[in-house]
Amino acid sequence: MSLQLIDAVQSALKADTELMYMLKLTSSSSPDEVVKRFTKGMEPEITVGKDTIPHICQYVMPGRYAVNPLVFEGKFCIDFYGKTAREAKLLFERSFKILHDRRLTAQGFASYLCVLTYDADFATGIQGAKGYKAIFDVDYLRMN
Repeated sequence: MSLQLIDAVQSALKADTELMYMLKLTSSSSPDEVVKRFTKGMEPEITVGKDTIPHICQYVMPGRYAVNPLVFEGKFCIDFYGKTAREAKLLFERSFKILHDRRLTAQGFASYLCVLTYDADFATGIQGAKGYKAIFDVDYLRMN
């Protein structure tokens, strides 16, 4: 289920032309170009640096089953990397508009409303890269 959640998050982000422009991508960008800007997981398989910033990492965080065992109370995190703190924050702000108080849907996946629960900057340890983190709560239906 967690991979389906991350797929739904990435689909929602990729569907926004303004965010794609901020990431230096278009709807016709090749999968190789998209991988340079989006990572499904905590740690990119590529080296984040001048050529791959701006960059977004999306991953799940621990959740739990609700009283109704068909509903999972999940969390996902998005790390935004930019050349400046402002660029990273602008990526966050656009993503917030796309995800907050919205439902995520994808093939075989449905969620209730996503709600931002935490956002702050973070040290990347990468020269020339600044980071911003957002954590969202999202409840979704178990499909099995």
